[in-house]
Amino acid sequence: MMNKEKFIGMSPEERVQVVNKLLQNHDLKEISNLVKIPSSSFSKIMREGDYIYHKADKKYYPFIRSEEGRVKKSLSRDNDEIAFIERNVDTLKKVIKQFEEQGLLLLDKRIYSKDAKFINKSIRMNNDVYKQFTGFCEDFYPHLKTQDLIAQALIDAMIRYKPENEREQ
Repeated sequence: MMNKEKFIGMSPEERVQVVNKLLQNHDLKEISNLVKIPSSSFSKIMREGDYIYHKADKKYYPFIRSEEGRVKKSLSRDNDEIAFIERNVDTLKKVIKQFEEQGLLLLDKRIYSKDAKFINKSIRMNNDVYKQFTGFCEDFYPHLKTQDLIAQALIDAMIRYKPENEREQ
């Protein structure tokens, strides 16, 4: 897991990110035990950088002392997002153009799951259909493996051609 020195050496922002993630599966006492820091010291460390714990949300949030500070922080976040968009406008335009021209192909998560087991299968297939399919893959999805596109096509076919009375409602 994480040792006490590494935890204390993190910036307050990093610490809050790590702890908020751990809070999804643990409570504060468990987390303080994980990093081997007494819970009273843990709470004090977590308040560094003006963060407060919100019990109902089970999450740490930045504490803003005034309405003016809240507005500044919000504007700063907006400015960061605008700056990111301005820096990446050409890339974003390309992504949008590709989506408009080709659509969006999202692979089912089962295809790239870490737990997936793979087997080799030989199938007979019409040569012309296979050539068209591999050409399609190379032209439109060169970043994906042909085997993943075939797997997605099989999943799509199962969903599309499943009898009406067998489909999930």
